[in-house]
Amino acid sequence: MTATDAIIDVLAAWAQRQRWFAGKSAAPQLRVIGSWDLHSDQEVSITTYLVLDDGAVPPVLYQIPVTARHAALESGSSALIAELTDASGASVYLYDGPHDPAYARGLLAMVTAGGHVEGDRTRVDGVAAEPFDCVNVHSHVLSGEQSNTSIVYDFDMADGAVGRTAICKVFRTLHHGENPDVVLQSALFAAGSHAVPATLGSVVAEWSDPREPHGHATGHLAFAQAFLSGAEDAWRLAQVAYASAADFTESARAIGAATADIHATLARVMPTVDADDAAVAETVASWYARLDAAIAEAPQLDALREQISVVFQQAAASPWPRLQRVHGDLHLGQVLGMPGGDWVIIDFEGEPMRPLSERTRPDVALRDVAGMLRSFDYASAAGAEAQDAGWAQACRNAFIDGYVERSGHDVTEHSALVDALELDKALYEAVYEARNRPTWLPIPVAAIHRIVQRTEPERK
Repeated sequence: MTATDAIIDVLAAWAQRQRWFAGKSAAPQLRVIGSWDLHSDQEVSITTYLVLDDGAVPPVLYQIPVTARHAALESGSSALIAELTDASGASVYLYDGPHDPAYARGLLAMVTAGGHVEGDRTRVDGVAAEPFDCVNVHSHVLSGEQSNTSIVYDFDMADGAVGRTAICKVFRTLHHGENPDVVLQSALFAAGSHAVPATLGSVVAEWSDPREPHGHATGHLAFAQAFLSGAEDAWRLAQVAYASAADFTESARAIGAATADIHATLARVMPTVDADDAAVAETVASWYARLDAAIAEAPQLDALREQISVVFQQAAASPWPRLQRVHGDLHLGQVLGMPGGDWVIIDFEGEPMRPLSERTRPDVALRDVAGMLRSFDYASAAGAEAQDAGWAQACRNAFIDGYVERSGHDVTEHSALVDALELDKALYEAVYEARNRPTWLPIPVAAIHRIVQRTEPERK
């Protein structure tokens, strides 16, 4: 199946309605810069298109797997991209690949068996962490995601074992460079960490890319892990606890300990560097860039520019710990509670609005601490008429206690840096909420006011 003008047109119309498509404010200008075929027979053909949107600034590259069938897919109406007519006049039904069992099975086989495909301006390889054979595969797409599409699998093992479950994340937006979600979780699992799901494998590719200086790029297309049946989202658990006035400090303390474990393992198995003057200046510059972006989205924050700048300056002048690889976007929604009481951390991609180059370099581990502190505030503010500051503060304190006890590092020694990182995170939230959930914008705006107010006595 080739990328005809008709297919590009229907992809453009369809992509604008997808949650992962970022260019909703402008008409897409799509072109195919590469493709590869996963499978083809008389019933279905599967082609994954690498589609560049030149209408976005800067241009954005998307991965769009498409299955083509001459017979409509049963229960596939919600995944239908378009119905076209081939040269013989017969109907051809195009579906979003992850929702088609044929694509789901083919992708899982690519991951678990380590397959290789030479495509149009594209080379693709499956990288199995531990090759295995499975049978009786059933799949469905996880609902609610925005930037990626995850396929959940239930299958039996070829050796007779039953009941194994996996999840494969299909990255919709592609970047040149290794995806930190794959690299960090794979490194943690290989190091024996129980704070991340077991790694099953990934799909990597090299493709021609006009955006890159040398004309080509490499990156991850998909990542498969064990699916944690029975796990519960910590964000939902925290909100339930808040709504019922239940104590959540024991859980917050345990999440703090799990975060410390993650940081310790990453510092052991991946490079760390000193926070020299250049690294500090680069981070501080990103804070000011975020401040400008937040003021552009929420002009009322301009009145706080001077106070915010003082917080940043104080942090820049304070001692910094060594820099290391970090989660980068840690909040309660990235933490899963297991039936036995353990906590597992997922989604190591970092903040989606930050460039990949920033998300893949050593950073301050306290960024993750600040992110979780903000998340407890969110849990008590979201959907509540009046925020219970006492509940949130008790959780924040317990999280810090758990982190300090497990890590042996006193976070209060870097309080100025934590304040700046928490403020930076709140500014990030302000940009996100202004663009996506304007009714939630008061949550980060109120937090920004609180942070500058609580740090003022320290600056006098």
